[in-house]
Amino acid sequence: MTFLDRIKAVDPARIALVTDAGPISFGDLARTETLADARLVLHTPDVALAVRVLLAMDGNGGQVVLSSPSLDTETLANVAKTVDAHIIRGPEDLPPHAENFRPEIFRTDWLMMTSGTTGTPKLVQHSLDSLTRTTRTDMAKGAGQVWGLLYDYTRFAGLQVVLQSLLSGATLVVPSTDLPLDVRIGMLADAGCTHLSATPTLWRKILMTPGHQALTLRQITLGGEIADDAVIGSLCRAFPDARVSHIFASTEAGVGFSVTDRRMGFPAGYLTNPPMGIALRVVDDHLHVRNDAVGASYLGGEGAVAQDGWVNTGDVVEVTGDRVLFRGRSSGVINVGGDKVHPEEVERAVLSHPQVRLARIYAKANPIVGALVAADIVSEADVDTGALREELKGYLAARLARHMVPAFIRFVPDFEMNAAGKLKRT
Repeated sequence: MTFLDRIKAVDPARIALVTDAGPISFGDLARTETLADARLVLHTPDVALAVRVLLAMDGNGGQVVLSSPSLDTETLANVAKTVDAHIIRGPEDLPPHAENFRPEIFRTDWLMMTSGTTGTPKLVQHSLDSLTRTTRTDMAKGAGQVWGLLYDYTRFAGLQVVLQSLLSGATLVVPSTDLPLDVRIGMLADAGCTHLSATPTLWRKILMTPGHQALTLRQITLGGEIADDAVIGSLCRAFPDARVSHIFASTEAGVGFSVTDRRMGFPAGYLTNPPMGIALRVVDDHLHVRNDAVGASYLGGEGAVAQDGWVNTGDVVEVTGDRVLFRGRSSGVINVGGDKVHPEEVERAVLSHPQVRLARIYAKANPIVGALVAADIVSEADVDTGALREELKGYLAARLARHMVPAFIRFVPDFEMNAAGKLKRT
């Protein structure tokens, strides 16, 4: 079945999307006209328009690239040239609909962007089937669910929220990304949001946001970054009636697994008996994932996504007893005089202090050892930061190896996140 066929199976009276412009029903979406064998780059902040384009294209051949609205003009033009595609910024850019077009179902390539080593996006080939392999489509349950979208819909995690909501017949509330976080949270609370997905960094910000207590959540999902015990525990206390899950997924590997036992990491048993049928292994402390439903190579001559079917996720892990714990990204390691430091490990230690709300660890150049560890910290309100700086020195020295303890601590009012909702590290 195509995306449009699945939408037509939902009660047309149900509300599918709630945006700043108002509600849109499933019946409205079901009347979308098809586009035949088109090549398009979706570059619009309008989620409703994007959904209509995806409905019009899926199953009719062609390719659609999901491009973040934050992508710069030059890079966007290069991506469009790579796939010989037309850029959609608004309704006026749409090509004509295909009259009386109803062929056999053809695969439509959904192309998602990931950052390359040069900063130029790579394109990973997906299909509706590969993107929805783990999607729950129980429309009886979906009738009582209201999802909130805080992610960029063109990112893997954001698209998962959109597809999960629509294909289960739920309502998706889409606050404008231009609005402050407290206003978006208020909009979700007013709409009766029951299901919400965000990165651990964004969840920490939500818990700092006045009015978050008005959310009546039944499902909390974390993804995109390491979910540690501190943020999981905070969410469990703030929303005691909610099911808390953290999901491992990436653009290249798709959805790998979900963990619902309220503990960081994942059970070591997943390595031999993966719960979603996506094979996992650890090679040289790196997590590898095998998902045959995802394209084997990047489009545009950027090389292979997988080697012998396995995707090296770039995540460094450690098997400890019956648990596999994430240490950090191999690409982000700080070299302190030959000793490797994963920023995420230091961040977990800093965040475990009760007076710390947010933390960002990064490298600071040093002529003797190459680099030292530095920390930017958002503290609790009305804290004596001078006293906290001194306290953290001893606190962290008792929990970390000497080379991991931040040599520089700076207090800042807030942190910027990237388009994927992750902590900006550069």
